[in-house]
Amino acid sequence: MPRPSHPLVFRGPAWLGSPWGIALGVSLVLATLVGVYAIGRAQAAFEGRAALADEAGLRAALTAREAEVTRLRREVAELDTLKVAQERERQEVSRTIGELQAEVARQSQQLELLRGVVGRAGPAAEVTIRQVRVIAGTTPGRYRLRIALAQPGRPDRTVAGSVRVGIEGQRGGRSVRLDLREVAVDRVAQLSYRFQYFENIEVEIALPGGFSPERVVVDVRPAGRNVPPAAQTVLWSIDPA
Repeated sequence: MPRPSHPLVFRGPAWLGSPWGIALGVSLVLATLVGVYAIGRAQAAFEGRAALADEAGLRAALTAREAEVTRLRREVAELDTLKVAQERERQEVSRTIGELQAEVARQSQQLELLRGVVGRAGPAAEVTIRQVRVIAGTTPGRYRLRIALAQPGRPDRTVAGSVRVGIEGQRGGRSVRLDLREVAVDRVAQLSYRFQYFENIEVEIALPGGFSPERVVVDVRPAGRNVPPAAQTVLWSIDPA
C-alpha cells in the first residue's frame, strides 16, 4: 500500500483557536484552581476546628487535674495541722498529769515531814525525797540523775534501803516506762543508800533513740519493816552542768 506523500494532521474544531475558545479554556483552568483552593481551605478549616476542640479539651482536663492537686494539697495541709494540734494537746495533757503527780508527791512529802515532827500513831517515814534533778552530762545524750534524800524530824540513827527509778515518756506514739536497768550506763537495777541526816545519790543515764522523756519517778524503799516508802514524780527538765 503506498504511503501518503504528506503527514496527516488532525485538527480540532475551528472555534478552539478563536479568542472565545482561548477565553473559555482559561476560565476552566481558573475555575479548577478556585475549586481546588476552596476544597483545601475547607479541609484546613475543619482540621483547625478539630485541633481547637482538642486543645480546649486538653486545657479543660489540665484545669481539672490542677484543681484536684490543689484540693489534695489542702487536705494534706489540714491533716498536718490537725496532727500537730493533737500532738500539742497530748503533750499538754501529759505535762499537766506530770505536774499534778509531782504536786501530789510534794504534798505527801510535806505531810510526812509534819507527821515526823509532831509524831503520830504507827510507823513514821524515816526517809524523804528532798530533790530530784536531771543534770546535763559531758557527753551528748548522757545525763546525771541526782536524788537528794533526808531524814525527817530529829534523826537518831542510820537508815538504809534502796531507790528505784523509772523514766516515763513516749516512743513510737505510745506511753513507755523505762526502768533504771534500761537507762543506767552501768546497768544497775536499783540504787542503795545508807546515811544519817541526808545524802545525795547520783547515777549516769543514757536514753535510747526514739524515746522522748516526760517524767522521772523515784521510789524509795527503806530496809526496815513496817516503814512506809517514799515516792516522788517530777517533770523531765535538764539542769546545766
